[in-house]
Amino acid sequence: MKYNIESRMRKIYRRHILYLDYAALSAAYFLAIFSRYIFLAPFYERTKGIQGLYVSLFMVLLLINVVLSYTKGSKWGLPVEQSRTEIIFTVIKTQIYFLLILLIYLFIAKWSSRVSRTVIAAFFIYNTIFDSAIRIWYRRRILGKIRNDSIYQKLLLITDKKHESVIRHQMLELGGGIVDKVITVEDMAGNIDDELTLDDSDLNYERAVIYLPDSKPEKVGTVAEMLASKNIPSDVIITFEGGRVSHKSINSSVGYNAIRYTAMLRKGVVLGVNYTVSNISEAVTYVRNHLDLLKGQYICFSNVHTTVMSYDREDVREAENSSALTFPDGAPIARLLRHDTDTEAVRMPGPDFMEEMLKASMDGQTTHYFYGSTQETLDKLKANIERKYPGTIVKGYYSPPFRDLSDAEEDEMIDMINKADPDIIWIGLGAPRQEKWMLAHKGKFRGVCVGVGAAFDFHAGTIKRAPIWVQLIGLEWLYRMLQNPERLVKRYFFTNIRFMWLIATGRNKKK
Repeated sequence: MKYNIESRMRKIYRRHILYLDYAALSAAYFLAIFSRYIFLAPFYERTKGIQGLYVSLFMVLLLINVVLSYTKGSKWGLPVEQSRTEIIFTVIKTQIYFLLILLIYLFIAKWSSRVSRTVIAAFFIYNTIFDSAIRIWYRRRILGKIRNDSIYQKLLLITDKKHESVIRHQMLELGGGIVDKVITVEDMAGNIDDELTLDDSDLNYERAVIYLPDSKPEKVGTVAEMLASKNIPSDVIITFEGGRVSHKSINSSVGYNAIRYTAMLRKGVVLGVNYTVSNISEAVTYVRNHLDLLKGQYICFSNVHTTVMSYDREDVREAENSSALTFPDGAPIARLLRHDTDTEAVRMPGPDFMEEMLKASMDGQTTHYFYGSTQETLDKLKANIERKYPGTIVKGYYSPPFRDLSDAEEDEMIDMINKADPDIIWIGLGAPRQEKWMLAHKGKFRGVCVGVGAAFDFHAGTIKRAPIWVQLIGLEWLYRMLQNPERLVKRYFFTNIRFMWLIATGRNKKK
C-alpha cells in the first residue's frame, strides 16, 4: 500500500533514512572486519592485525553513502512510498552503484592489493541485509503511524453519487483514509453553489476530500471556500477529462505543476512497429473519453516476441500497425523508445491496463465484454471482477471454440456482441492470433477491441503472474518461461536473443 507524502515530511523521512543507512553501513563494516580477522582468522595466513588502512576505508564508505544519498536518493524513492519488494530492489541497486564506485576508488588509490577481498564481499552482503531490514522496519513504523492517523482522523468526502463507491474504495486501497461522512452534489439539490449544510458535530472534521470530476474548476473552488468558512481544510483530487491524474502525468518542466496530456500523439518505431508513448493512467482516461472515436477499432499491446514476429512477418506487422493504438508491453521496447524519441516512455503491460480500466469503470460509466480463453477461466474471471471491482458493468463473457468459425457462426457472434453493446471488448486469444483477429474484425463492432492475451488468466488466477520485483527488473518473460518451458522457451529465449541481435546490428534504423 502506497501513500502520498507531503514535501516537508519527505525531507524529514529522507534525513531519517540517511541516518539509518549510516547505522546499517557501520554495523555491516565492523561485522565484516570481525568476520575476517577474528571469526575466519584460523582459515587465513596469520596477519599482524587489523591495518590502519581500514579506518580510512570506513571514512571512504561513509562518503560514498552520502554522495549516493544526495545524487540518487530522490530518484529511488522513500521506503514509505515503496512496497517491501521495491525496497529490496532499491537497496540492491544502491549496492551495485556503491561497489562500482568503491572499486574505482580502490584502483585509483592503489589500495586494491592491500584490502581484504573477504572484508569487501562480507561488507556488501551484510550491508544489503541490514539496509533492507532497517528500511522495511522503518516503513512499517511510519505506515503504522499514518494508518493510525487516518483511522482516528474524521474525514469528510464531497463527491457525486455515481463516483461515491469508487472513490471510497480507492481511497481506502491507496491509504487516503477511511471516509466518515459523504455529502454528494445530489444532497445539495444538484447545485454546488448552495450552502453546505453541516451539523454541529460535522464542524469537528479535520479534513475534507473533494472529488467532483464532472464539475468545472470554479465550482469545485466554491465548495472548497464553503468548507474553509467552516474551518475545514480540503484536499482536492485533481481530475482531467473525468479521470484522476496519477503522479506520472504531473510535469513540472514549465515551472509549475502541470498535467501532461499527450493525446496519444507521441509516437516511436521499433523494428517497424509503430508505438504510442503514454502511461497507463493517461491511456485509460483517453480511451474512456474517446470511445466514439475508437468505435470499431482496436488496441494492441506488443512485447519483444510480437515485435520480432512483426519484423519477420508482414501479416503480423500489418495487424500491429493497423490498430488505433499500439502500446509497448516490454521493458526493452520502452527503453528503446526513451532513447530514440527522447520521451518518458514506460512499459504498459496489457494486464495492468486491464486492471486500471476495471478500477476506473467501477463508476458504471464504461461497459465491458470478454471474448476468448476457456469457459473455466471466464467463470473465475467473472467471480474475481465481481469481487474486486464492484460497480463495473460486464455485458457478457464468451469462450469461442478452438477452431475457425464458419461464416454463419461469425455473423452470429458479431451480432451477439453488438446486441450486448459493450464499450470495450477484451480479446484473449493469444498473440499474434488476437491481433490478426482484431484486424479481420475491424469496423464490425460497436465497441473498441483490446487485445490483452494472458491477462484473462492472470486476473482469473489460473496463471500466477511474476512478483513485482521480477517485473521491475524486466524479467517477467523469464518467469513465465520457467512456468511453461515446453511452450515458451523457443518463444521467449530465442526471440529475445534475435531482438538484441537486430538492435545491435542497426536493423531498427533500417526497417
